[in-house]
Amino acid sequence: MLLIAQLPPPLPELRSSEVISGDRMSIEGQRLDASWAWQGRSSSRPDRLWLPLNVLEARLGFRRSRAGGNEQLEWYGQRQELQSFPARTLGDEVGLEVASWLNSLGVTLRRQRDNLSLELPTARLQQLRQGKGSMAARLVLDIDQPVFVQRRGNDLLLNLRSDRRQQNTLRSLGLMPRQVGSVLTLRGQATNLQSLTLAGPWRVVLDGIKPATASGRPTRSQGLALSDPAITALIRRGLIVERRTIRVGVKPLEILRAGGDLPRLGLSLTPLAMAGSQQGLRFLPQLSQPAGALVAVNGGFFNRIKQLPLGALRRNGLWLSGPILNRGVIAWGANHPLAFGRLRLDQALQVDNGRRWGLGFLNSGYVQKGLSRYTSAWGPFYRSLSGREQAILIRAGRVIAQYDNNQLSRGVPLPQGSDLVVARGGAPLPAGTGERARVEMRSSNKLGEMPNVLGGGPLLIQGGQVVLNGRAEGFSPGFLSQTAPRTVIGQGKGGIWMLAIRGVGSSPTLLETSLAMQQLGMRDALNLDGGSSTTLVAAGRSLINGSGSPPRIHNGLGLVPQRALPLW
Repeated sequence: MLLIAQLPPPLPELRSSEVISGDRMSIEGQRLDASWAWQGRSSSRPDRLWLPLNVLEARLGFRRSRAGGNEQLEWYGQRQELQSFPARTLGDEVGLEVASWLNSLGVTLRRQRDNLSLELPTARLQQLRQGKGSMAARLVLDIDQPVFVQRRGNDLLLNLRSDRRQQNTLRSLGLMPRQVGSVLTLRGQATNLQSLTLAGPWRVVLDGIKPATASGRPTRSQGLALSDPAITALIRRGLIVERRTIRVGVKPLEILRAGGDLPRLGLSLTPLAMAGSQQGLRFLPQLSQPAGALVAVNGGFFNRIKQLPLGALRRNGLWLSGPILNRGVIAWGANHPLAFGRLRLDQALQVDNGRRWGLGFLNSGYVQKGLSRYTSAWGPFYRSLSGREQAILIRAGRVIAQYDNNQLSRGVPLPQGSDLVVARGGAPLPAGTGERARVEMRSSNKLGEMPNVLGGGPLLIQGGQVVLNGRAEGFSPGFLSQTAPRTVIGQGKGGIWMLAIRGVGSSPTLLETSLAMQQLGMRDALNLDGGSSTTLVAAGRSLINGSGSPPRIHNGLGLVPQRALPLW
């Protein structure tokens, strides 16, 4: 009998520890609803930890910057390109893996069931240094150890101790300081100041300080939004700004709504967008105040990483961003009442040989294989949005330039009156330099012909009936079933309404939001971007935020007076 040595038992299979997720966080004792994901067996030191990008920016003090054409995040001397972070979806947010960043700074982490807490030791404010001359709007806070920089409601919070002399200095700069225990609050400064954190030594830099007046008198507090003279004048004329609770089934929902009979109030509904470029995010007051909007809500969807629009945005007859996926929109103009529906743009390029090439999207951050079109409304330059692109530039019906992937990566100009046709994913270029090419475009219905269009989705109510069909508008099943704070634009009983909705306990689904709109007497209603993007401001002051912090958003909707309002 042949003897064969017994084989050793197989090695145990190596498996990465499971990912545990939750939807509640506590940062220095400040509670918020936010999703997170934790990998690792320890409940205090994760192997990997994903936190939403908006939480990193709004609650920890991470700052986004650009270096060499690439977006990066920086925090206390650490820098990393945004695209290089391991990412995963957290509900409707983008989560970045930051365990090593937090561990290196000594952040104390505790995971307990669905709650995650983050804490740093209380720091001490050592000195304040204000810039001089052209840098007078900068204030440097020298601290003895790092702190989180939190934007909560309208306020900026720092977990540090200051003395009375330092508080007087802050007060003289109009920053309205309030020291309670170990928390220094700068009231009303959440969207007024930009922050930067530095190491070696530890510093927090605040930009946007208003230099002290010659008399040295402190700036008066702006007070509550509804006490603003322009808002109170509108309220006397019939503007409604109200907070109320309704029930959908057994679920209580908190609703903040603003609106009314806009023509009688002398108000115009206005799209809010950045000037000059479609890449970038802003706090809502930074969009509403230049436009003269007294009340505003956030608008359509956008890519938070690339800071680009994902849906229709048309202002005064100019397409800043085209619609995608036949999603819901609102459309209106001076002589066109507000209309609701779904919208698609059909674009084609007619070339010399008679062939017609379909153009998928216009001025959009929605990147797909095939051809897309960009105009100067996108900004002065176009820089590639995907890994493999080529393009032709068309002016006066003829191709005047052709660009390869390297040129597009560096950026190419978008002159007025020209069309850049970008080919992605190996798609061929439809024409060469010198050949004739003509862009043709028509909208799927009359909504696309109105001067102003804003996209969101899904469409919730039309003609008083629930028409929710998210799959027809290209939304994922996960998006359709999740609960989240919501932003809605509607019209019906009493006029036109901008609404922000969140749960007293659990936030609403899209169906629950639709039923809430019916309960409020809405004849038509469109869902806009929600979740952490939900925000409503009056006179530049936040009245509600989806995550408790003022979000940076891409666009919005505002109510603008048609003429100067009498204040008394």
